Amino acid sequence: MATVENRRQSRVVDRQFQFGLAWRLLLVLTALFAGGILLMFAPSLYVMLTTKDLSSLEPAAAEFLVLHKRIWPAALLSFAGVFVYALRFSHRIAGPVYRIDAVLRQMLRDDYPETVTFREKDHFQPTAQLLTELSRKLSRRNDGREPDTDSRDGRNPGA
Repeated sequence: MATVENRRQSRVVDRQFQFGLAWRLLLVLTALFAGGILLMFAPSLYVMLTTKDLSSLEPAAAEFLVLHKRIWPAALLSFAGVFVYALRFSHRIAGPVYRIDAVLRQMLRDDYPETVTFREKDHFQPTAQLLTELSRKLSRRNDGREPDTDSRDGRNPGA
């Protein structure tokens, strides 16, 4: 008997979706950080570019260097944290989407699961309940226990 891969252990269920979301989030955050960093450095930079007096230039340059030394490590740590968080968060979305696709493929093969469940912290829990109800209804219909009715007016289409 072949071994079945346990995909629930992996943090990357849908590589394209998860990494795409993480990169887009990182790009937006980078733009916001760049704006914030520009605002932090702007006063010192303005003084350094417009002042010729050495007595006022020295404090501005010192402040600029202190900011430079403190900001970049914090920014890199923040970027890495956001990227990892986006991967973890997207796992709670990509996992249910993967499971929904698998259940729909299973239903197309006329194999109706008794229940559809997602991990406890996954998003779309109501969708799992709807899929379970749909699966049970289609299973009863295929077993001949429930008449096939037209969803628009509730009449039997064969009548």
